[in-house]
Amino acid sequence: MKAFKIESKGNVAFGSVEYETPKSDEIVVAVKVLGLCGSDLKTYHGDNPMVQYPIVPGHEIACEIVEIGSDVPSSLSLGDSGTIIPYTTCGTCPACRAKRYNTCSSNKTLGVARHGAARSFLTLNHKDFIACKGMDYTDIALIEPLSVGIHAANRAGEVNGKKVLLYGFGIVGVGIMLELKRKGAQVIVADISDSKLQLAIELGADIALDSRDPLFEETLVKFTNNQGFDVVIDAVGAGSIVTSALEKTAVAGTIVFVGYHFDTIPFNSKPIVSKELSVFGSRNALLADFMGAIDMLQKNPQLKDVLASKRFPFEEISEAFVYWDQNRGSVMKILIDLQEEDRGYE
Repeated sequence: MKAFKIESKGNVAFGSVEYETPKSDEIVVAVKVLGLCGSDLKTYHGDNPMVQYPIVPGHEIACEIVEIGSDVPSSLSLGDSGTIIPYTTCGTCPACRAKRYNTCSSNKTLGVARHGAARSFLTLNHKDFIACKGMDYTDIALIEPLSVGIHAANRAGEVNGKKVLLYGFGIVGVGIMLELKRKGAQVIVADISDSKLQLAIELGADIALDSRDPLFEETLVKFTNNQGFDVVIDAVGAGSIVTSALEKTAVAGTIVFVGYHFDTIPFNSKPIVSKELSVFGSRNALLADFMGAIDMLQKNPQLKDVLASKRFPFEEISEAFVYWDQNRGSVMKILIDLQEEDRGYE
């Protein structure tokens, strides 16, 4: 069947992958809308160390069930629309035993460690399908990235009345900020994109600042009465933010790292010890976070209009990567639409 592949750094092409007939506990879904993720862009640039080429990218999808195995529960039917959990779980590692399935030690995320969803059809275990009755495909395609943000916000623990500094306002940052505000936090968003900073204010941030602004540091000091932030969250993945987070987090505060960076950073552990900081990583999302994202989208129907930056038909997906490359500061989410003519079993 038709599939889009990243063959190597900067080299893409349409090809084919085998159509997988479902086992008794599996379903086949037709991919309707595909969201491009930052990990896909890193793969395109050759900067994703988790990937072996060639790879079919994509794990943020809206889909429809088109085939059902014999042992799939009757609660699922042909024509049901939904999304999928794109991570794998072994069920036996320490993370799985602790029910932290999102960080399974042998996880193989769709489109990263195994062929992804930039193709006509996808076969998966029925347990990985999340039905989204009554939601349109655009909303459904936004669920996974927002769920990653919700998970990160929840890693910070109780935030009611606390002051939070959030670095980065991509779509994961949107999920983080909305969840923090829902839980009663005061949030400063830091980014370098004017359009994203404006969106942060529109969506409820208390303050949105360009981190390059000469008054950036002064504003942070005033906001916290020079006591530091209760929580600092890095949704960018830049080495410089590690140092900044250690400096700007208050005594007994919390730091959450969501964004990946791969450079080695020398730092002094004294702030962690002397301020007794809690430092957390945040990876992927749990089922509860997916359900939280569904609720978030249903309660904020305007989100899809501001988050879906641009759409491309499936046959122009290579152009979508070029466009994203040239407009990184303004792109929130690029969606790829698959039509019936994009399908084929050959």
